[in-house]
Amino acid sequence: MSNLVILGGSGDVGSRLIRLLSDHQEWKVWAVSRRSRVVETTLENVVYTALDVARPGAAKSLPDDAIVVNLTEATLPELVAERLARGETVLDTSATPSYVDALIRAAAGTNGCLVTGVGTAPGLSTLMAADLASDEQLETLRIGLELGMGRHYGQAAAEWFFRTLGQPYDDPVTGRSVVPGTKPWRFNFARNEAPRLALDVAFPDEGIQTNGRDVFVRHYLAVDPPFVTRLFAAAQRLRLGRWMSKHSLQMTKLTQWLPQFGQIRTRITAVAFDCEGREIAANLFEGGDQADLTAAMILVTLEAMRSGDARQAGANSIVDHLDLERALSGLRRHFPGIKPLCMNTRPKPN
Repeated sequence: MSNLVILGGSGDVGSRLIRLLSDHQEWKVWAVSRRSRVVETTLENVVYTALDVARPGAAKSLPDDAIVVNLTEATLPELVAERLARGETVLDTSATPSYVDALIRAAAGTNGCLVTGVGTAPGLSTLMAADLASDEQLETLRIGLELGMGRHYGQAAAEWFFRTLGQPYDDPVTGRSVVPGTKPWRFNFARNEAPRLALDVAFPDEGIQTNGRDVFVRHYLAVDPPFVTRLFAAAQRLRLGRWMSKHSLQMTKLTQWLPQFGQIRTRITAVAFDCEGREIAANLFEGGDQADLTAAMILVTLEAMRSGDARQAGANSIVDHLDLERALSGLRRHFPGIKPLCMNTRPKPN
């Protein structure tokens, strides 16, 4: 039985991943949470344990010879570095570029394997964009993520959302610092649907290979129903992004009291443009709850790495272990009702 350590194991994604892993008795699952109260479980292959992963030296309290799945940006990069130095594998789902960069630096010089972008966005969105990146006409990739508000997201996900709106990012063209929402875009998230507003934000884009060509990758975030996105756009115009970021915890608590509305779904669009701004091709995806999709993407990645996938030391990304077709096949295996990916849904320009 192999050890699998889940850091942030009591959160939304962690609980769904554990549910999926309950059918995989070959794993001994250690669900690690910063909460002082240990969760009881009837699953024989799951152990819940409390550990502050933001505390120096926490790595020594984890089981040896394990694959580590990091679901929380509270985890110190030093903890990841220590596990990688032992030659172990760490899968990371983080969506904050500065944190992912810190993990990549931590992996330098180790013989362990760090895999970044193992989730929905980045992750599935990365594979969708990478699928378009080989076109020689490509100059710009725009990746849009729409999150449905049909349920309340967990605290970590909600706090990340509000922090992201206030974190400036480097524009891929000019290199200048840009406030999120300054350069919005409208995406067709589905066929025969009017374009929806999405706000420009920062996401990690490791793994989108372009064969040495200069390609600009831009990321966007939208909320369903669309009026919520417009409200956040108005807040950004009033320069409230930094305030929301600073008070992300309070904003998260407030949203838990609001009614649930919108749909429980996740939609992703990756669109390729040429040097004249003309659309070349697009990949559209619609699935269920973001936490379910992320948990399934983690399991699909684990399955790929255990089925003869060549282990690569140092920092690599999900595209080193999966391609889009294999990821979608895995998602359909875990969610039989998932809609197929719509590819090249709008005609190429003449």
